[in-house]
Amino acid sequence: MKKTIWALMFGLILMGCSNTKQTIKEEKWEESAQFVRETVVTDDGQKDDIVFRIGDNGKFGFGEYGPFIAGESQKYMWHFWGDEKTLTKPFKVIGVSKETGEEITVFQIPAQSLAPNNGADHHLPSAMMLPSSGLWKLEVFFGDKLFGNVVVNVKEK
Repeated sequence: MKKTIWALMFGLILMGCSNTKQTIKEEKWEESAQFVRETVVTDDGQKDDIVFRIGDNGKFGFGEYGPFIAGESQKYMWHFWGDEKTLTKPFKVIGVSKETGEEITVFQIPAQSLAPNNGADHHLPSAMMLPSSGLWKLEVFFGDKLFGNVVVNVKEK
């Protein structure tokens, strides 16, 4: 009887693990939410949109100085909300392509002191480039811990 119970429990655990792997494969890839604000950008009154991409946990995002274009580097200003202990650890962004599964290190810097800006607890300037078009998930790490992610659509040149 004990062997039957153990076999049943082991089978349920294996089924749970296999369902977890399938859920990761079937994960939804939707472009992350963004906040767009029209602003005057020149002395003669020309207007342009400022785009702020919002991370999945609501504790970070980045301002876009232009859209992601495959193979082209662009400036992005990251903003974070959270505790100093976390936000001052080394920062790294890993990009994952939905199309190919390719993983690349998009940006990384060593630990820094806290730098509040525009209401955020911390901010970091960056230059990022993604090599191919399509959806890319940017996984954001402080130290070895995943802080959150954001999905962007990279356009062709």
